[in-house]
Amino acid sequence: MRKILTFLVLISFFTFSCKAQEKSAYTTSKSAIKSFNTAVSFMERGQNKAAIDEVNKAIEKDPGFLEAWLLKAEIYDFLGEPKESYKAYSKVFEIDANYDPALSFKLAANAYRMGEYSVAKTYIDYFCNEIDTIKYRNYDFRRLKKYIDFADSAYNNPVAFNPVNLGPGVNTTYDEYWPSLSVDEEVLVFTRQIPINMNNPSRSPDSMHEDLFVALLNSETGQYESSFPLPGNVNTRLNEGAQCVSADGKTCVITACNRPDGKGSCDLYIMFLKNNKWTDPKNLTTVNSASWDSNPSLSADGKYLFFSSGRTGGYGKTDIWVIEIDAEGKAKSEAKNLGDKINTQYEELSPFIHPDGKTLYFASNGHPGMGDFDLFFSKSVDGVWQTPVNVGYPINTKGEERSLIVNAKGEIAMFASTAGKKDLDIYYFEIPEEIKPVTVTYVKGYVYDSKTNDKLQAKCELIDLETEEKVVEILSDAQTGEYMVCLPINRDYAFNVEKKGYLFYSENFSLTNLENPEEPYVMNIPLQPLSDGVVVVLKNIFFEFNSYELLPESYAELNKVVEYLITNPNLKIEIGGHTDNVGTKAYNKTLSENRAKSVFDYLVGKGIEKSRLSYQGYDYSMPIATNDTNEGRALNRRTEFKVISNK
Repeated sequence: MRKILTFLVLISFFTFSCKAQEKSAYTTSKSAIKSFNTAVSFMERGQNKAAIDEVNKAIEKDPGFLEAWLLKAEIYDFLGEPKESYKAYSKVFEIDANYDPALSFKLAANAYRMGEYSVAKTYIDYFCNEIDTIKYRNYDFRRLKKYIDFADSAYNNPVAFNPVNLGPGVNTTYDEYWPSLSVDEEVLVFTRQIPINMNNPSRSPDSMHEDLFVALLNSETGQYESSFPLPGNVNTRLNEGAQCVSADGKTCVITACNRPDGKGSCDLYIMFLKNNKWTDPKNLTTVNSASWDSNPSLSADGKYLFFSSGRTGGYGKTDIWVIEIDAEGKAKSEAKNLGDKINTQYEELSPFIHPDGKTLYFASNGHPGMGDFDLFFSKSVDGVWQTPVNVGYPINTKGEERSLIVNAKGEIAMFASTAGKKDLDIYYFEIPEEIKPVTVTYVKGYVYDSKTNDKLQAKCELIDLETEEKVVEILSDAQTGEYMVCLPINRDYAFNVEKKGYLFYSENFSLTNLENPEEPYVMNIPLQPLSDGVVVVLKNIFFEFNSYELLPESYAELNKVVEYLITNPNLKIEIGGHTDNVGTKAYNKTLSENRAKSVFDYLVGKGIEKSRLSYQGYDYSMPIATNDTNEGRALNRRTEFKVISNK
């Protein structure tokens, strides 16, 4: 039974009408009563189709037989068929409106399930305002009224929604659902339900199973033109699905059930893309519980795994949890419940944490919605999840909506829907403004040796310059040197790349007040082997205008230099200050030298021996760009350090 049945608590649907009877105030037809009693007997044995047939015979014999209509309504209620149940309850009301005023509650509940929200509102308002509700305290009428009031308002205030089918490159005559997307949108992984035996035309649940497929974006057409099974030993004759893919498309967490190595009914497994094949799925033993664990979603930095679980310690049947994991998927802490603002006493499923790290989309049947499972989103403010917001009608309907994902730019969402057809397809639509996350762009490329061009595995760090918080720490691929890092906009970042035996690399991303904030960065990063005379520009050292006073945004980079010097204890460096050509040479000579000394003093203050450091002001005598443009002059205003020796 679906969500609406939870509105009735401790109430049997088969109340008065389930009892056989010898006479009725609403019929004198003994034949009708006989058919009624036969229907009751069938119903008690669970033979509901036969019960419906017999109760219809009773109604044919006497259309005014109220109890027969009531029995029919309650059987259809039990079967989860609101339209037929509503029609039968309406007939009871038509025959005798005073028979049981509480039937207005059941009419409201079924009208709500049908998506007839204004009708439902009329009946629930009647129930709440005209009936002594103390007699019906076991009816969850307050919750039903809250749901109906919300649904009626949402229906009359629709959000913009125009879903578009992803097309034959992804969708088939089978069910496709549960999309997951890399941050550059080049890799789409999804679940497809296919026959166990392709020669068997049956589509019964026993003859189908779930496999994982991947579709690659054609950059010229902007379409996913073909799909194929996920390469590697991933798909089996069992079910694999409900997956997520990491921001760089190289890590995938899947759900698999009833495996020999499982801890519960369904468990989470992790796998990695290596040499264009996925490794064998490995059980996340330190994450999974003895209960149902499913619906994974990785944060953009890969540090946190959000998932749905039926484990103990939650608020309802299934809750949304988060756990910190390492690069191999091992838990670094206990799983944390997202709390009672997100989770209810009912079911919360299919979490999706947007690459902005602050917007969570999920499905729930425990918050006011349009019918069955609805989609919601919540924002994290100072680490606290806010009250969820329904994404609105007609994205949500009287049916079931779940597994929504949103691209990094925050422009497009994907979800699965039947859209009135027999099979599920994956659709996309433009996100309404009111439910958008923070726009996220990304930087990607590869790391290589500047002398040999060999691809390198190196540590890549993204640091928020205002908070000095390390936002991301990843390793570039050992074979290809490839990396990808998400960049939420409206922040300024230091991006550092380092590897033992090499001079570290410094970059700056200022993502405030951008004209095209969604534009990605493609950067192939050369690392210089550590040797005498090599120079690195410190792109995140900032000073007050025409001053040598360091700005706080410089501390993250300066602390990186301190860390690097501690890691390389034999290293001696010169700090060089450079300016543009605005002003006299003498003025710029003094300014550049004072700025270099400010850096020198900071490093000494952090414990670096003076004997390892020197500083020099070069004014504008060593430009690296033209001084004829604002952009060129900005590049020339820089702080460098040069390796003097490493002995």
